[in-house]
Amino acid sequence: MGYAGGPDRRRYPRWRARDGVECQLQTRTRVRLIDISADGALLGSELPLPAGTQARLRSAIGTAPFSPAVEIRRVAPRGADPTPIALGAIFLSMDDRSRRSLELFLKMAGS
Repeated sequence: MGYAGGPDRRRYPRWRARDGVECQLQTRTRVRLIDISADGALLGSELPLPAGTQARLRSAIGTAPFSPAVEIRRVAPRGADPTPIALGAIFLSMDDRSRRSLELFLKMAGS
């Protein structure tokens, strides 16, 4: 018997994994940059990501590439906003190019 009572279409049998086998499933989702500071950003998303999730943000700020490692610290609903979930993220690390892009962007935004 297959999934949800339908016919089984598997070509090979499945076997239950041992207890304690852990995996990571990396997914891609689009987010919208709402605001940014030197140490983090607020992102709009249609998918909730649990606090503690670590990811790589790939974008451009201004005209320069920006690719920091981030950790989601806060998840909050945004109501009727086009991206209904707000994700508060901190920057864990970034390469020199991303750091320079961020510093230049923040300098230009502050003037």
